[in-house]
Amino acid sequence: MNKKEHVMDIAEALFNDFGYIAVGVDLIRDKASVSKTSMYRYFGSKNKLIEAVLIRRHQRFEEELNATAPIKEDANNRLDAILDWHFSWFRSVNFKGCLFIHALAEFKGKDEAIVQQALQHKAWLKSKLYSVFEPGQKDIETKTEAIMTFLEGMIIRAEFGDVSEHEDIYRQGIKALAIINFPHSL
Repeated sequence: MNKKEHVMDIAEALFNDFGYIAVGVDLIRDKASVSKTSMYRYFGSKNKLIEAVLIRRHQRFEEELNATAPIKEDANNRLDAILDWHFSWFRSVNFKGCLFIHALAEFKGKDEAIVQQALQHKAWLKSKLYSVFEPGQKDIETKTEAIMTFLEGMIIRAEFGDVSEHEDIYRQGIKALAIINFPHSL
């Protein structure tokens, strides 16, 4: 592993554990055993390091989710695969919430490039949920938005504690949203 990747690994772990603003460049430098000069040569600034961490995290997220939810499966299996991946993530020892949600919370109105990374990630996730449905199915956009909202809520709930005892409830709720025909006018 090269030094740049090593710095990103350390920074990602620290951001995950403590948040972006609470983690200073000196802490990252010390934990990564690199000079501050090297860090700035690699990234230019702490915010550019955060962007790089988010880009890399998104790439891993996309690769993992695409590998677990193949297109050839039916819609029910694709949705189950996405949920399985999330529940597995929630149970992982390193789960401390969503780096993208945290980035939006900490940088909205302060750093547009970081906010854009978070928004692009969520747009990709929504498109992944959209692809669960067969083309031409009724209310796909509405269903996708409802499922996305439910899934984001699950992420927040998991950050507050173990959600495994409610996994079946969450799965049933999302699947119910996937089959409901939403009225176009309320």
